[in-house]
Amino acid sequence: MSVGSVVLDDALEVTAPVFEGLQVIVSLSSRLRSRVNGRAPFDIAEPGVYLVVAAGQHEGYDRLEPHTLQQFVRIGIEPQSAMRNGFDLHKIANSGCGRLYSHDIVVLHRPLTPTLKAIATQTLICPLKGTMRDVYLAGKGLELAAVAIEGVLNENEALRRRLTGADMERLWHARELATRHYQQPLTLHELAQQVGTNINKLNFGFQQLFGMSIFQYIQDHRLREAYQMLSTGAYSVSEVASFVGYAIPYFSVLFRKRFGFSPRQLKR
Repeated sequence: MSVGSVVLDDALEVTAPVFEGLQVIVSLSSRLRSRVNGRAPFDIAEPGVYLVVAAGQHEGYDRLEPHTLQQFVRIGIEPQSAMRNGFDLHKIANSGCGRLYSHDIVVLHRPLTPTLKAIATQTLICPLKGTMRDVYLAGKGLELAAVAIEGVLNENEALRRRLTGADMERLWHARELATRHYQQPLTLHELAQQVGTNINKLNFGFQQLFGMSIFQYIQDHRLREAYQMLSTGAYSVSEVASFVGYAIPYFSVLFRKRFGFSPRQLKR
């Protein structure tokens, strides 16, 4: 297991073999670009659970962006250990979760649930030292992996019952549009019309697939963009608030609720 909570002054580039087996990565706040075997890169730029299933030898590359809170918990489970603990890697790799990458290895993404966020936070702030810390983290690591994998498999079964492949394509398109227009969000009617569905299906499906409403997703994306801009030190709080589409008082309240401190504290 590895844990991290740091803001880098400069970008950090890491090249290393991809862990063989299963990695469960819970990101509370991260922004990085990854590449496997020199292929096209993919980005990790939002909180969530990322499952990496790899067999054989592969070269991985990660670029961690500067001025961004990189906060994560990572658990690596070797194939034999996965089998002993009842984690079916083939079933996980072929689940219905959102796929970030599926060439030489499989990288899956699902939303960060309150339970997983709580376990990851407990792991990051573990007060124990020495052997007791190792025992505590080992237990938390297995708990985190079990909850994340159970969620993936349960989600897969639920989605098969409720959403078709065409439904999921529309929902991923809706999320892409919501991200693209986050400064001036499309109405639900406009979004539904552009992806070819109705408002009820859009609302229900988005919640099922991404674990939050469209409104919550756009708000979280706005705040993460604001964090990124403020962490550079190049913009004032009012400039950032205006850029992401909020009035100052409301922006400050939402920012503090999301990150635990005010935007002015981050800028300092």
